[in-house]
Amino acid sequence: MSSAEWQKIEVLADRSYPVYLGAPLEELGDYLHSLPEKVEHILIISHQTVLDLYAKRLMKGLEDYRVNLLVVPAGETEKSLERLSQLTTAALRYGADRKTLVVALGGGVIGDLAGFFASVFMRGIRLIQVPTTLLAQVDSSIGGKVAVNHPAGKNILGAFHPPQAVWTDFTTLESLPWIEVENGLAESIKHALIADSDLFDFFETQVDGIKRRDPSIWRMMVTRSSSVKVRIVSQDEREQGIRGLLNLGHSFGHALETQMNYRGVTHGQGVSIGIVAAAHLANAKGLITLDEVEKIEQLLQHYGLPTTISGQDPQALLQRMQADKKNQGGRKILILPQGIGNAVISKDCLDSEILAAWHHVISD
Repeated sequence: MSSAEWQKIEVLADRSYPVYLGAPLEELGDYLHSLPEKVEHILIISHQTVLDLYAKRLMKGLEDYRVNLLVVPAGETEKSLERLSQLTTAALRYGADRKTLVVALGGGVIGDLAGFFASVFMRGIRLIQVPTTLLAQVDSSIGGKVAVNHPAGKNILGAFHPPQAVWTDFTTLESLPWIEVENGLAESIKHALIADSDLFDFFETQVDGIKRRDPSIWRMMVTRSSSVKVRIVSQDEREQGIRGLLNLGHSFGHALETQMNYRGVTHGQGVSIGIVAAAHLANAKGLITLDEVEKIEQLLQHYGLPTTISGQDPQALLQRMQADKKNQGGRKILILPQGIGNAVISKDCLDSEILAAWHHVISD
């Protein structure tokens, strides 16, 4: 693909940056040459599986640079202060300094961990996100939010650290296991629910094409979904208002992930179940019809995403939600769908209402 066929969306922020769509891994080096501040040393942080697939292609364009690879084991549990310390030790061993550039090559876990490392190493160094999963391409690589987990909750320790650029190569999705595809689909459907009813219709009508991984349909899906994220982040970079809508399903989903110690449920599965719980809560508050709740459930099920979970204690999950970052003054702040294509920030949800929503998605 030539550069003329790439798409570029600009994230308008305190420090704006481009999201390149359809940009080949091999050509990242040429882009780095164009940056006003010279790059000499690069730390690529990734998983071994991802490096086995893509390191050779990425390194083709980085021959003019001093490059070191930092390999992180796979899994959400690696987003920890312990792993952050180990990355710091390795970076210093390789001579990293304030001019070093971090390249986060991978999915959401790598983007969060490598991004948080870049935000705190020597008070902050440059970062480029190279997302290789659907979830990362449509959501987590855009917006500058980086974090690690704490036993009390997911992403409790974090920062806003915008990248120099987001470099999205669609071909990395070709080898993606379907369970990883589901993670991204949950976030993409969330984007449709909060801000783009036409995108929701697209997901309803393109089930077969998406499931068979039709390249043109996937390109359209990633472009439209990431455009929603860019538009919202550009309006509210620091999550003081509208950006909070992107957390639809996440208060419930993060509680579930934390309760299960990030095992047995993926992020996308947690978000999917969380979206359904939020929809039931919205229905109880008169924001959405039961027919619309069922429509949401059916769409998620079409893509193999779960809408219920078994063996969980609603009271324990409610307790987990106490640690949610969005809460204010002891009140739980939840994002609820208002029809399909709109959402609202709700600050008046009672614990009894939240428990009732949990009961809707917890099966015996």
